Amino acid sequence: MDFSAESRLKSTNASSVLSQEQKVLGQRFSADVTFEDALAVVDNLVLTERRKRLSPPEILVIKAAWDGKEYKDVASNSTYSLNYLQRRVASPLWNMLSTTIGDGERVEKQSLRYFLERVTKKYQFQDAIHEEQTYSAKNRIQVIGSKSPDVSSFYGRVQELIHLKELAIKQRCILLVGAAGIGKSALAAKLLEELSLESQPRFDCLIWKSVAHAPLVQDLVGDLIELIQPTEISSSLPEHTQSMISILIKQLQSRRCLLVLDASEALFQTSNFQYRRDYGLFFRRLTEELCQSCVIITSRVFPDEIESLIAAELPVDFLRVEGLEADAALQLLSSKGLIDEEKCNDLIKTYRGNPSELKAVINRIHHFFGGSTEKFFENPTTLVSDQFQEMLNYLFSQLLSKIQKRIMIYLTEEVTLNSQYVGFAKLLNDMNREPQTSVSKFELIKALEVLEKHSLIETIKDPITEEISFNLEPVVKKYIKTDPQGWVYTSKASSNFPIAS
Repeated sequence: MDFSAESRLKSTNASSVLSQEQKVLGQRFSADVTFEDALAVVDNLVLTERRKRLSPPEILVIKAAWDGKEYKDVASNSTYSLNYLQRRVASPLWNMLSTTIGDGERVEKQSLRYFLERVTKKYQFQDAIHEEQTYSAKNRIQVIGSKSPDVSSFYGRVQELIHLKELAIKQRCILLVGAAGIGKSALAAKLLEELSLESQPRFDCLIWKSVAHAPLVQDLVGDLIELIQPTEISSSLPEHTQSMISILIKQLQSRRCLLVLDASEALFQTSNFQYRRDYGLFFRRLTEELCQSCVIITSRVFPDEIESLIAAELPVDFLRVEGLEADAALQLLSSKGLIDEEKCNDLIKTYRGNPSELKAVINRIHHFFGGSTEKFFENPTTLVSDQFQEMLNYLFSQLLSKIQKRIMIYLTEEVTLNSQYVGFAKLLNDMNREPQTSVSKFELIKALEVLEKHSLIETIKDPITEEISFNLEPVVKKYIKTDPQGWVYTSKASSNFPIAS
């Protein structure tokens, strides 16, 4: 069964191509195709086919057919006999042109003009598209810096892109925050691609810089200065970090630049106070002093440093990136060969539309179940990708406190047993059942804020009471239940629920 989403996608693509062709042809072919245009096209095709151009008598026969003249009229006004033109020239010519421009149909004297006009329009359209692509390539703003993600296969996110473009003009700093693999980097890369192709560019300079290696502030600033102004000699830069930042800000003030700092969680997941302070000051100066440039930060965590800038009412905003909508996720799964819509919807719900997690489970379904979702769902299981597990390994081994781990374990057990969100009041009450492990309301709120910032818990507000409730997505629950590296449970935190399949 084909997906309705896939059908709509194919229909949209076909309509897009058709409308593009109609637009180009309408511009280029308001007048009829001339014989000279047609002759040039067919002559080149014949040259490719038989390694020899059209001869003078062949051109005479083609011109006669184009004008609707008889062979005898052509013979009477040339040095060639009627028999020669009709039998020695025309007959083999129609055979050759049937192969060359007939596209499976027989070309004859009466139909020649139709075929010539059709093939000429086709090749002129291709030339026009090529010229348009060449023009676009020449006028495209190149993205400099690190290599951005490939977005040739990009699904959905239409409203997010529109909103992000608006924010990039209004704000000086934008945080894209979301879980691992949710599509933050792809969204930012798609934005740069679309901005680079605009006929009236909003930015003069587009920069992509990965900071996954957690560089020092002065090293990052030095790299950016050389990217924006390559003639700047690094040896001439001042040693003082704030002086270097001043040079970078002057560059960003003189041009409309859009800078993407990808994988920025590496800048904030450290206990080094001075390191975080330097980056906090760096982003504050950017948001306070920039006037027409913008910095986009992609991060798995919502940094306190960015939250403080928002609280100070500086031109900073954030966009929480969620999973793909159902139609877009169906298109993704369809492109990977999964065609059972009901089972695909189950996958989308389980993995919350996370494109990276969906791709990972698809690869495993293809590898172990021959691409059959039906066989996979005979004994369904929740799979955790290597990328997601690596992120959870780091959080549980390095960052989460005992209270935060207790909350995660409790939510896993409660949601597994009751299949519903857990309210704040119930969470506080149940966490304090044992006096020796009691948690104050303040401690619980601070712990929940950290878990939210790391996209580890899902939250929802009751539309009437506005009470907040919490849940865990299935992939996180599966990790906690299996505890693959032994970093989830502590001596004070144990679980009595069974390991999930």
